Amino acid sequence: MSSKKINITMPEENLRMVNEFCSTEKINKSWLIREATVQYIATFKENKEIEKKNSEMKEALEMMERLREKRAGFTGRKSGAEVIRESRDSR
Repeated sequence: MSSKKINITMPEENLRMVNEFCSTEKINKSWLIREATVQYIATFKENKEIEKKNSEMKEALEMMERLREKRAGFTGRKSGAEVIRESRDSR
């Protein structure tokens, strides 16, 4: 894999922390920044996917609640399968 040299700007306090960490752990800054970037992006994508799934589940739950309100059978403690069978049999 080819590498490119870049310049970045960061607050002095962050740079101090990076320098201390790299010195203590005996790693170089380039490696740390590469690894941190890869992990940050992976976590960011994972969190986006979780948010999407949560949103889809919330939407499905809201849809089920709307259906439940339309169908009185659910209020009589019938299972979803019973309500579906009754609906299918009544056609």
